Amino acid sequence: MFKMNGKHSKPAKLILPFYTIDTLRNRIGWIINIRWIELFGVLVAIPISQRVLHLPIAYPQLYTISAIVLGLNLIYFFLFRYYPFRNFQQELTFTEIQLILDLIIISFLVHYIGGISNPFFFIYMVAIIISGVLLPLNLPYVNATVAVILLTIWTILEYHRVVPVYPISEEPLRLSVITISLGAFYILIFITTFVIKDFISGYRQLKRLVDEKSRQLENTMQERDKIFRFTAHELKSPITTLRSMLGVIEEIYSSKLNDEVADMLNRAVIRTDQILLMVKDMIDVTQYRHGSREKVIEEVNFEDWIETVTTQFDDYAEQKNITVVINKQNKKEMVRLDTPAIEKVLANLINNAIRYSPPGSQVTITPFVKRNVFGFAVQDAGIGISKEDQTKIFEEFYRGKNARELERLGSGLGLPLVKQIVEQCQGKIFVESKLGKGSTFTIELPKIPLAIE
Repeated sequence: MFKMNGKHSKPAKLILPFYTIDTLRNRIGWIINIRWIELFGVLVAIPISQRVLHLPIAYPQLYTISAIVLGLNLIYFFLFRYYPFRNFQQELTFTEIQLILDLIIISFLVHYIGGISNPFFFIYMVAIIISGVLLPLNLPYVNATVAVILLTIWTILEYHRVVPVYPISEEPLRLSVITISLGAFYILIFITTFVIKDFISGYRQLKRLVDEKSRQLENTMQERDKIFRFTAHELKSPITTLRSMLGVIEEIYSSKLNDEVADMLNRAVIRTDQILLMVKDMIDVTQYRHGSREKVIEEVNFEDWIETVTTQFDDYAEQKNITVVINKQNKKEMVRLDTPAIEKVLANLINNAIRYSPPGSQVTITPFVKRNVFGFAVQDAGIGISKEDQTKIFEEFYRGKNARELERLGSGLGLPLVKQIVEQCQGKIFVESKLGKGSTFTIELPKIPLAIE
């Protein structure tokens, strides 16, 4: 069952598989452009036939037909461009009128270039092929019948000399040749229509199946995101409470606990923090995927902003004995960016770089501002990412084997969140990595014009 897509579209009365007013409109524009090409071809062929081949055909009439085609196509273009068709039926009628007029014009064109004695009478096939591709139901067969009737009428009129004849050869055309030519044309035109209709019908059925599966997948993704949001919000409150209680216990009773219990408490605090981070990532992923978060665009000194974000990880880096360096150029480069979103990107990359780097190594952050883009690169000397994993690390819940071995607890949502945010900001993310030798993640964002003071 076909239904019109779009917020303001009404269901079409004609029940068709995934025919829409938009797709048909695009194809109308396509055949208008094809008609310009055909017109150009005719105008080039006329002087060649007249001055080079010296064919005895009706050149003045051909120029008249070209002028008519030019005028009609201008009218089609004007209606296509400026007339807002209200429904699918109007678009369909407009297309059918064009094709019928094309067949009539082709019949005159064929007559003036020699009629059935000229092999170019098969030019009818162009309109029939377009008809089979564009039109639903039995309309292509109707157009094929119209083409057959037109060619037959002209051939009969020419044979009985009711109309002037423009033969391309001096030998008179025999009735047997005419009969064979018409028979071949009848067979070919209806076989062509049947083959195209059958192919397009199969394509439509396949596309309808694909569209249905896509809708099911989209519904599944939406349901999954609902579960994500519900689970994350339900977990966030008790985990936050648990973390607060562990913090209080650690602050008040740490001096009274023996080393073994203190170590267990410390590990509980670390794991709780990690779980809380996972919950936050789950909430963020669903928010950014559905665009439910409003952008907060601010104008900042980019290098100073990078330094402010980076200082949040001083304690974590010191705890792991890792040096974090910013390659600042000491330039006052002002940029506009969605600060909360890009902060999540930078923070996620720095956190990963520190987490997966060995003690004593260095994490380097290099901000850059160019003519049309700006961004930063985060480089580490950590475990690296294999070529196979580089194609998968932005998939949700995916973690490389070496990452799982080094850090058992992880959501696998950090990098997918980074990619979602960067793409929503019309940016790009690049990865360079060698297993065991570290990784470099580069974020490139388009510049937003600065506010005019």
